[in-house]
Amino acid sequence: RQPPFNDIRVRKAFTLLLDRKLIIDKVMFGEYVPTNSFFAGEPYENPDNPKNDYNPQEALKLLAEAGWNSHDSQGRLTRNGVPLQIEFLYRNQIDEPQLTIYQEALRKVGITLNLRLLTWETQIQLVVDQRKFQMAQLSWGGVPFPDPEVEWHSSLADLNSNNNVTGVKDPRIDQLCEEYAKAFDMKDRIRILRQVDNIMANLHDRILLWSAPSTSIAYWNKFGTPQGILPRGFDDL
Repeated sequence: RQPPFNDIRVRKAFTLLLDRKLIIDKVMFGEYVPTNSFFAGEPYENPDNPKNDYNPQEALKLLAEAGWNSHDSQGRLTRNGVPLQIEFLYRNQIDEPQLTIYQEALRKVGITLNLRLLTWETQIQLVVDQRKFQMAQLSWGGVPFPDPEVEWHSSLADLNSNNNVTGVKDPRIDQLCEEYAKAFDMKDRIRILRQVDNIMANLHDRILLWSAPSTSIAYWNKFGTPQGILPRGFDDL
């Protein structure tokens, strides 16, 4: 909604400046994999989504195209003499190791990332209810049958207190939402959501992080257990 992130080149640059593989190896003990989809590990994931590997050279090229092509005496990246400084809202101190890695990567190219720790309640108030943020930590859980309308339909973009926190307005997504609402065949639903997934991934409105390639299940074998396992995507429910 607001500069500098109303420019897709800036959004993509910030995505390319996050070294997910480094964080996964050094902080996450190599137990996760980079996420390139809003439906990672599910049938709805579009395999053609951009992979967004760490690439500071390409990021700087995109920033320069967007006008951020000068540095001040402190080495900060500027446009028209104004340094590129961003406030990042987060709610979990446990995430600070990976956030500081990202903060340092941005600092190396001249971008200042100010980390602001909030309570969960304040985070929801500022991000979801009031839309008062530049960058923020977000998370959401998967469901057996996703509904793109409640996430990204343009009718929600200018309203507070809903899931379309970044203000997505895309006529293609709106059309696909209408098509999806009338689709009952699972193949059609998968096809539609894969299209939505690809559109969203190429809007770069969020930096997708990582996910576990498996699901851990704890159980107590007191009375015996049924054959088989719980599927990761709950496809059989």
